[in-house]
Amino acid sequence: MDRRMKKKGLVIVAPEVQGSPDDAIKKLVDETKISYTVTRGIRGPNLSDGIPHMAVFDVSGKLIFSGHPADPESEKVIKKALREVEDSNASTSGLGAIKKDLVAMRAWTNAEGRTMQAKLIEVSGTTGQFQFSNGRRFEYDISKLSEADQEIIKKAQNPEASE
Repeated sequence: MDRRMKKKGLVIVAPEVQGSPDDAIKKLVDETKISYTVTRGIRGPNLSDGIPHMAVFDVSGKLIFSGHPADPESEKVIKKALREVEDSNASTSGLGAIKKDLVAMRAWTNAEGRTMQAKLIEVSGTTGQFQFSNGRRFEYDISKLSEADQEIIKKAQNPEASE
């Protein structure tokens, strides 16, 4: 599904929720040639105790599907949501409003010293919407970033206060 629909705007983020060691996750990603983001630290609705489980959100963040990934309804819901995004983009003139990134591509460091290269698109509460250079977006709790990175975000959110 990722390979077939990513050009249409589908973004897959796979949260690791079982506490697997890093080497086991890397082995699985390498063996299955997963190209989407696999991460820890995602917070969201607890929709199921079963694994695997798929939650699909539209561009506004509304939950539009919750269930097993093999459920034929999941792909129908995703295709419909992608069509609606294409239709809404087609109805605007030109490219529409292009939102400037809050912070350009840079190395971010979490409190444990791990780094990632991404740009920060926007922040809502303590959740940052980040984007890797390959276009994949993901959410991350900015309170888990280093103090220096949190300060950069504060200044970006309120540039007048830092002058």
